[in-house]
Amino acid sequence: MTQGEWGDGHGHGHGHGHGPRITMTGRQPEPEGQPRRRNDLHRLDVYRCALQLYRSVRFIIAQFPRGEADLRSQMRRASRSVPFNIGEGVGKRGRARAAAYEVALGEAKELIVALDCVEIDELAPPDQIVEAQDLADRAAAMLTRLIESVEDRRVGRGP
Repeated sequence: MTQGEWGDGHGHGHGHGHGPRITMTGRQPEPEGQPRRRNDLHRLDVYRCALQLYRSVRFIIAQFPRGEADLRSQMRRASRSVPFNIGEGVGKRGRARAAAYEVALGEAKELIVALDCVEIDELAPPDQIVEAQDLADRAAAMLTRLIESVEDRRVGRGP
């Protein structure tokens, strides 16, 4: 369990020592050391990659100096949009599914360009930029294959 998952990082639940921590759903969180419950979406490599991309971008933009609010906002929006649209696409069929994946793909590509700008403007360490770009490239490649798969099924070429 990490600090951002359930508590204060010291095994105190909510950090006050007044009994078990209750989540917003009214349930107690899983015991420490146990994996959190996940839904089927979390089994998708492309979704997990998109979440990691979001985490990486959040870390990078947190380091931006004042005066970079526009770039920070644009990167936050784009990095959120990738997993959001993957999740939306999973719940749809046919052309609607492909359309949601295409939006996610466009946002991933936008992040690659934004990260190039971050590099040029020297707003983050190069290793962090490369890591985020690698994640964006990986997500884009998987999304491209998913879009092709959906389109192949529509025209009767796929399984």
